[in-house]
Formats: sequence, C-alpha cells, structure tokens
Amino acid sequence: MPDTAMTDAPLLAAAPASAAVPALSVQDLTVQLFRRDAPIAAVNGVSFRLARGETLTILGESGSGKSVTLKTMMGLLPARARIGGTVRLSGRSLLDLPAAELARLRGRRISMVFQEPMSALDPVYTIGAQIAEAIVRHEGIGRAQAMARAQALLERVRIPSAARRLRNYPHEMSGGMRQRAMIALALACSPDVLLADEPTTALDVTVQIQILLLLRQLQEEMGMAMVFVTHDMGVAAEISDRVAVMYAGRFVETGSARQVIRTPGHPYTAGLLASTVHGGQRGGVLEAIPGAPPDLAALPAGCAFAPRCRFAEPDCTTTAPPTVARDGGGMVRCPRAAVPA
Repeated sequence: MPDTAMTDAPLLAAAPASAAVPALSVQDLTVQLFRRDAPIAAVNGVSFRLARGETLTILGESGSGKSVTLKTMMGLLPARARIGGTVRLSGRSLLDLPAAELARLRGRRISMVFQEPMSALDPVYTIGAQIAEAIVRHEGIGRAQAMARAQALLERVRIPSAARRLRNYPHEMSGGMRQRAMIALALACSPDVLLADEPTTALDVTVQIQILLLLRQLQEEMGMAMVFVTHDMGVAAEISDRVAVMYAGRFVETGSARQVIRTPGHPYTAGLLASTVHGGQRGGVLEAIPGAPPDLAALPAGCAFAPRCRFAEPDCTTTAPPTVARDGGGMVRCPRAAVPA
C-alpha cells in the first residue's frame, strides 16, 4: 500500500482563512490501479484545499499521477481501482456516493475539460446537441431553451457564427474550436469546480494562449475553483494561483505560482524549469532531467526522485524525505530545503 502518512498538510493551510468550507477538499488521497493483478501506486497521499475563484495547477511529467487524480475526483476510474482518503465538494463527500447520485453531480457541480476533445466529444452528435443534452439532463428545461443556452455558451467561449456551429459535428471544427466547444460543454451548468486535464497540449502556441486567457476570464466571471493539470511551466505561470509539483504520485513541492517558479525548492522542480525552452536560451544547452520516472508498481523505499537527483545522498535512497514548510503556506519534500541557503 502507498505511504499515506506523508500528506501535504502545508498546502492545506494555503487556502484563504475566510473559506470555512472550501469548494474542493482532498485529504490523504491514494489510488491503486492494477496491471495483470499487480498493484500500481498511482496516487500516494495527496492533500489540498481549493477556495472558490482559485486555481491550483498540478505540474509534472507524464505518468506522475496528475490525470488519475482528476479522474478519481470525477469518479471515472475502473471499478477495480482501490481508492483511499477523502474528496469533498463544498463539504460533501464524493468517494462514497452511489453511482446515480455522483452522476447527478458530475457536470452540474463538478465538471472536466479533457485533454483531447476529439475523443471526448461524441462524433455522431452535433456540438449543439451534446451541450443541450447536458443542460436538459441537469436542469430539466425544454430542448429549445437548452439549444438557446448552448448557443449563448458558444458565443461566451468566442466561437464565431455560434448559431451555425451548433449544427457542426466535432470533425467539422478545428482543434481550437473543438477545445472551446469542450469548455462550453464543461461550463454548461455553471459548475462550482472545473477540472482541466492539459486542455492546451494539442494546440499551437497562439491558440494555446487564447484558451488560457479564456479559461482565466470565465473562471473570474463565474467564481469557479479550478484544478489545472499540465507539464508545461509556462502554462503554469500563466494560469495558476498556486502550484503543486507532482512526482511518482505525490506532491513534492507546493506554494504560490510565483514562489515555486522563481525560487524552486525541490531538485525536481528546478529540473523542470531548467528543461523548459524560453526565448533567452538561444545558443545555450538545454538541461534535461537524467533517467526516467520510477515504476509505480515498485516504488523505492526512500525518495522516488533520488535515482535521478544530482544532490542525492545515501540516506535519500532508504529514508522518506522530510516535509519542510515554506513561507506562505507551501512545502518542499526534500532535506535540502531545510538547509539555509
């Protein structure tokens, strides 16, 4: 079983004190998946709180557990998955809800923007029909009224000729337009919490920044809490209030976006920053993080990042790293963070 004693308590304190009941609260979340009956420790003791209007970005390489964390909150994991801990939506527990009750909340109170809209949207129904279906299901209004709402949503996400686009199938729209339609579908019932799973990865840079600005604007207008998943430091800097860096299913560093990106405390975070391409790097050498992420079916006893860390000491491979609190409510899970600079 994953070690659930190592939680991210300092991140819990980062939520505004005025938010007595957070929009989203996750405590000691653990997830085990199974591959040929062998357990895979996909998420290992993740905790955070999120207030309305706040954005938490979960940052990390592919396979670090980011998407599994979001799918757990949405109740989209396979039936065999073994889940521990708690997930609360405005104080209401989600993990022990009957399937029918969770289905009533999903899309209405908590919604998700998936990474690839071409696979998330149904290819045999028009965009308008898919958005209207969600509105009719959750709000019980007539189809004509739901289609009018769907058109208004397409206009809100800045899709031109919205009335005509309602009749388009997903394959008849560009990648950027499909992603905007996916956002419109996710926002159809004004959810309290929006989960965004790398929604800009497949888009070119120009469209990517448009989608990020759109999400930020819509969040401010609607007062939603948002969990944004990415592996891109530039995206994290653009969208986040707080950042949680995830490695091997565990948060290894948390804090404000400014703090984590400007003064990273964990060697993994520093490695992600160093391996990010930026304009001032022309002619220089890109520093890649050596090695590969660990096998989640056989995590090491000590720090999971130790085999790839240039600062690793013998104790790092055998002893779980300490959790060091940082100013402003963040934390770093590394003994180096406890040493004065």
